Amino acid sequence: MRACSVTRSAKAPRLRAIVAACAITCAPLTGAAESTTTAALLAQAVATYPACSAWHVSGICFWLRCTPVGCSIRTSTRISHFAPDLVVSTYHDVATHPWPEIGIPISAASRGLLGTLLGVDLADSAGTHSQADRTDKQRRFRDADAVGHPAAGLPDLVTCPSAIIPFAPYYQSKLDAAVWRSYLPAELLLPASWVPGMREVGTPPLNTWGNVYPRTGEVVQQHEVKAAAVLSQRIADFITRPAQPHVYAYVTSGGTRRRRGQLVWDPPPARENDPMGGLWQMNVAVPTPCHVFGLNDTASPVSYGDAMATHSGSYAYTLWRPYACCRVRGQIFLGSIQFGLW
Repeated sequence: MRACSVTRSAKAPRLRAIVAACAITCAPLTGAAESTTTAALLAQAVATYPACSAWHVSGICFWLRCTPVGCSIRTSTRISHFAPDLVVSTYHDVATHPWPEIGIPISAASRGLLGTLLGVDLADSAGTHSQADRTDKQRRFRDADAVGHPAAGLPDLVTCPSAIIPFAPYYQSKLDAAVWRSYLPAELLLPASWVPGMREVGTPPLNTWGNVYPRTGEVVQQHEVKAAAVLSQRIADFITRPAQPHVYAYVTSGGTRRRRGQLVWDPPPARENDPMGGLWQMNVAVPTPCHVFGLNDTASPVSYGDAMATHSGSYAYTLWRPYACCRVRGQIFLGSIQFGLW
């Protein structure tokens, strides 16, 4: 059983780092679990924050501050770090949701709302048939959701303020059933759904965990942990981009915004195979360090996810996204000198 830690080498362009390489090394882990709790998520985020956040001073910001007696130039320190933004869960049945205290009530409310609107019973979950009932063992379908991480509201004293609201539902697949369950083929209108090797988790053709597009709830993957990873990547891909053909709450991405007394460089949209597109940390079944999906394990005797499978087929990952910010010290932002990783 192996868990993954990330070693990064990067160079800094003007606005963000370009990660030149991301190597994943592994160490033994044990203790698979079927679910997690809010307290466990908070504890895991705090315990791994030094390694996952990559917190560092990344530059200097310059401000023009004017008063009735004149104007002056002020400076503030620019900091950068990854932050735990979302908990993305995929599950075989809502009764076995990997974050039950939050996921089950949200799923029940979504099912009741949509059922009332449509006038039908939506009790059936994504995969109520057992594997023994299936003729194609590599095709997997899961329901899923994305919820604000409870640590997203950490104090802004040494972290950048996030736009994420803790415990807020940003995605629930039952509300998006028309597209997530492929009743409406909206995703098939996108070129990436048709071009082989385009937007793959991994490095095709030698190694791929699965395709990001079409971003639906069905994936062809023999290993169910990798299948959960691909589905999580799909959800992160569209909820961090506006105007996608899904029902979701947009997660603010890209650009700069003033937020709670700070000028914040929000993270770019999620992107596979790129640490700057977000780092993933498994919460269920086995807590792991932060890493990117797509490990090339073709020559390894142990595959990613071995001994990490749950009996229920439910998994949860935290998505850590890269922020940068500096304290507002004037009316006009003049610019910044950047020397950090991003």
